[in-house]
Amino acid sequence: MKINLHTTAMRLGQQLAYLGLCALVASCGASSKVDEFFPSRIVAVGDFFSYQGTLSNAYADQFTVNDGTVTNWIAQMALDYNIAFDPAVSGFAKPGATIADLPGQLAGFRPQAGDMLVINGGMNDILNHTLSVLSRKETPASAISTITTLGTTYQLFARGQLVNFGHILLLNAYDLKGSPFAQINSPAFALAYPNYTGGLPQFIQDMTRAFNSAIISNAGMYVSGQGVRLFDMEVLMLSADLQGYGITTAGLTTAACPDSIAGLNCNATSADPNYNSYLYADNIHLSPVAQRMVGNFAYTFLRSAKGW
Repeated sequence: MKINLHTTAMRLGQQLAYLGLCALVASCGASSKVDEFFPSRIVAVGDFFSYQGTLSNAYADQFTVNDGTVTNWIAQMALDYNIAFDPAVSGFAKPGATIADLPGQLAGFRPQAGDMLVINGGMNDILNHTLSVLSRKETPASAISTITTLGTTYQLFARGQLVNFGHILLLNAYDLKGSPFAQINSPAFALAYPNYTGGLPQFIQDMTRAFNSAIISNAGMYVSGQGVRLFDMEVLMLSADLQGYGITTAGLTTAACPDSIAGLNCNATSADPNYNSYLYADNIHLSPVAQRMVGNFAYTFLRSAKGW
């Protein structure tokens, strides 16, 4: 069997880097493992970040650059676990879902032994309230207050699922402060709220931080080898070696599909030919290389002492 030493070294370096990163997050999980857990099935609820596309479109309408490769982080994590993930059976995330929509995604579902529930949420809530602030339907202060409450609701939803799932991976929100979305809408925000220090990028960061801070709970309350594990997307996106994944400086703030919303029309033909050097597929949604990065790090996190 051939071993690619370069690939192996890169993967080891990424794993070690994230283990160090996770040590900074108080709610990552227990400090040691007893009975290591390997899921036999992944059950996914959430929004566009976990959305797998539709069978009728051969799952080529995910919110990224649909190029026929592994283009979603959950699919990558399942590949790392060497298990099959069938979106038609256990992939319930919907593009426009908010925190309020998550309980309904599991309505009527019957968990099985060996299931790992994966939850992401909050991205649409942050975006919706940001747009509401931009249109002056609410103030920045009221939006931050509301998003804080939603963070608590999100955490309680995850904890409430422990009656059905012994192992739950919970993601917080990633920060869109440097996204094309933030850049495009910054002038309008500055005009409406000239006294908000840092403008729209800072407001988006404040919203993200308020939501994510409300999620954190005492992970030590869970029995070793079980419970909720918080995967910190905010810290990952701020600290990961994105250039090590081929993302260029220009690719950090521009879109691979600048003229369309990621989905069925965002593919290898319509995207910039160098789309693998971009962080964003469009103004908001992550590119395939970023999705795979998240999946790899999520797997590494769960296999570490901070997982199960």
